[in-house]
Amino acid sequence: MAQNRPTRQILVEMVQVVQITDVTPHMRRITVAADGLIGLHGLMPGIHLKILLPQPGQEKPLLPTFDGAGQLLPPPEEGRPAVRTYTVRSFEPETGELAIDFVLHGDEGPASAWATNVQLGNYLGIALRPGVSYREADWYLLAGDQTALPAIGAILELLPATAKGLAFIEVPDAAEEQALDFEADIQVRWLHRNGLEAGKSTLLQQAIRSTSVPDGRAEIRFVWVATEVSTAKEIRDYLKMRYQLAAHELHVAAYWKLGMNEDAYHEIRHREADQ
Repeated sequence: MAQNRPTRQILVEMVQVVQITDVTPHMRRITVAADGLIGLHGLMPGIHLKILLPQPGQEKPLLPTFDGAGQLLPPPEEGRPAVRTYTVRSFEPETGELAIDFVLHGDEGPASAWATNVQLGNYLGIALRPGVSYREADWYLLAGDQTALPAIGAILELLPATAKGLAFIEVPDAAEEQALDFEADIQVRWLHRNGLEAGKSTLLQQAIRSTSVPDGRAEIRFVWVATEVSTAKEIRDYLKMRYQLAAHELHVAAYWKLGMNEDAYHEIRHREADQ
């Protein structure tokens, strides 16, 4: 039986691909594992992690190291890995296996290209901080597009049977719906774009406007939303104005930007984080 061991503030690990599963035509679940993850606790599904992708010609990506004071030191600029943000879909501390879901859109961007062409045994770097993916509440509203589906699925599976609420998930069509197994009393409603380009739909906004969020004095409520930048802002502004949600009751994340590729949006987010 694996022994518990402390979790470092930032975990950096070289992992290897042990399983590849196509959940839907455009969602691939890649399970990675490493001995260094065995017995590690505090990695809650639904939290973000950084993936560090090998450069062309590299078998393994170059990983950051730590100095004597525990500060992170980046690898040399030459050969430095491409870094992207994803979600811990599931984690098994007994085996050190961690699953990450990738939306496949061909070779556009290094992460999608890697996931499209991945093979068993390939190497990947991961870096993350332990954290929580949701706040405890009585009533939940979870909403997002296909890029948010891994986090929504993970949160649903973690919620207790007593939790109530709604989940709105926008996907291209019925083929991208997933079988989600959870105990909470959450109604999942799939929203199909049916040919409409991602980021140009108002399905999430319409669904949220048609929903009544309970009074925070009667029930503890928590709203979690992740989608395209403009859609996320519109939903956030509406919810704050309509329901006077406090900061601890509302989490809204912009995962991508319409008209901007993965590389360009990553650079903008990186610069904003440094400011």
